[in-house]
Formats: sequence, C-alpha cells, structure tokens
Amino acid sequence: MDPAAFSAFTQGLLDIQTLKYTQLASSVIIIFDHLITLGQEVELIWQSTWTLGKILFLLNRYYALGGIVFNNYAIFRHTVDESVCMALYRWQGWTGLIACMLAEAILQMRLYALYSLSKKFLAFILTCWIACLTISGYVMYTSLAVLTTTPIVIPGGMFCLANNISPHFYVFWIPMLSFEFLLCLLAVIRGFQTYRSNGSLFRTGRKLVGILIRDSVVYFFVICATYLTCLLIWILAPVNLIGVPIGFALAMSCVLTNRVVLNVRSINRDLKESRLPTVNIDKVTSIEDAIINLPPTPASLTSFEMAQLRTMRAEKNLSSEVIDSYEPEDLPFVVL
Repeated sequence: MDPAAFSAFTQGLLDIQTLKYTQLASSVIIIFDHLITLGQEVELIWQSTWTLGKILFLLNRYYALGGIVFNNYAIFRHTVDESVCMALYRWQGWTGLIACMLAEAILQMRLYALYSLSKKFLAFILTCWIACLTISGYVMYTSLAVLTTTPIVIPGGMFCLANNISPHFYVFWIPMLSFEFLLCLLAVIRGFQTYRSNGSLFRTGRKLVGILIRDSVVYFFVICATYLTCLLIWILAPVNLIGVPIGFALAMSCVLTNRVVLNVRSINRDLKESRLPTVNIDKVTSIEDAIINLPPTPASLTSFEMAQLRTMRAEKNLSSEVIDSYEPEDLPFVVL
C-alpha cells in the first residue's frame, strides 16, 4: 500500500476510535448523573404536582437518555447499512437541536422568575429564542439534505462515514452560542442588581435568588465553552470527527439543566420546612415587632411578607398570645 494512503487509513481508524470513545464518555456522564440524582428526582419531581416545569424537566432528562441509547446502538453495531447511517446522522443532528431547545426553555423560565415574571422580558427572550432556533434549524435542515453516508468495513465491525458535508455546517452553533451569551449576560445583570439592593445574594430571604443566579451563571459559562468547542471542532477538525462534540453538547446541557431545577426545588423545599422558634411576646405591641425581634433563621421574610405584616394591628389581648412558628409561603419567583 502507498505510504500516504496507509497513513490516511490509519489516521481515519484513529479518528473513528476517538469518535466511539467520546460518544461512550458522554453517555457515561448522562447515566452517572441519572443514577446519583435519582433519589432527588423521585422526591422533588415525581412527588410534585404536574407543571410546565416538571414536564420540561422530564423531557430534557429522558429524551437525552433515549438519545444516547440509539447513538451507541448505531455506532457500536457490527453491521450497518446506508439507511441506518443516514438515520444516525439525522438523529444526532436533530437531537442536538432539540436538547438545546429544551435546556434553553428551562433556563428561560429561570430568568423569567429572576426578572419578577416580567411579561416584556418574557416576550423579549422568547423572540430571541425563536429566532435562534429558526436559524439553527434551517442550517441543520439544509446541511442534512445534501449529506450522504457510506458504511465502511473497519477492524471489529463497520462504521458510518459522512460525505458531502456542507462547508457552512458550523454556522449551526453560532446562533446557539449567541443566545447562551445573551442569557448569561442577563443573569449576571440580575445578580448585580440583586447584590446592590440587598448587599448579598444570600441574606434576608434571598437565598433562593442567589441559588438561581449562581446555577444560571455556572450553566451558561460551561455550556458556552461546550458550544464554542463544538464550533471550533466543526471548523478545524477532520470530517471524521464531526460527531465528537455532539455527545458532550447533549450531556452538558442535559446534566446542568437538571441540576439547576433540582437545586432550586431542594432549596425551596428547605424553606418551606423551616420554622421560627417559639417566642414569648408579653411586652410586644405589634406582630411586626415580634417577627423583627426573632433570631435570624434561613427562612427570613421577604419584603412582600414584611409589607403584609405592616398592615396588621395588634389585638388588645396580644400580651397573652404566643407565636409558635412561622411557615413561609412559596416565594413568588419560583416558577418551576
């Protein structure tokens, strides 16, 4: 065999091996996260009432799990034909887009909550989201329309080789990356505003807001780095490696989004279960004074609740009453 041809052949085999290993690694990330968070899922998701947030969480969690099952089946299958190869590339392409769509929908709900359920803000991010999905969907559709595949025999089985890949296929990641950057910027702005108004993200009843902002910013930085890596690989890497980053994009968006939802629900559960200690208020003249003089607890009152207390009046027999406990209501910015 010609040395140049032999070198290309061996490099192709190495690329195929890299693709298989990275696909397996991204699958392990998803499965491992499912296993270690299964208890939280049962407690915080399955035992809760059905809401849009719950539906999106389950779709995001189990669609990704189904996606990796099919991907690994097709990639590690010993015998494949052209129809299976085309189905694999189409499934990977559209799965990547749908997974990003579900993750971004959940994160938009988070930001919608952080911005006090502002309808104008919701309309703005939905418009940007639809525009990004439309552009990325169009790029995916036109690229898959001209894509062809060839099943080739390799040591240990067969592999689906992609042909006629559009030179502009990498544009798929640009709208997604831009939208993630926008969401990250909005989360940072909201966090700065909260810090300025409260002095800290984790004091006076703002712990849940702090968790929302922290998880949102961490998610955005990690997912932006993932999408940027996907973009660079699709531009610079050999054709055989085009499928390498897709598995990690799916895994990162799935895992991080699930963690955002579980963390918020966990903190909200803790706030619900917290109680203030029993206090004797023989010399207190108002309920507001009694609450203010209580020792600080993780479930501090929000400004909304303090405003409600200020509208109350002490009864004449207040000195003989005892406040046994206080159970905070669901915070108004929790939408999942």
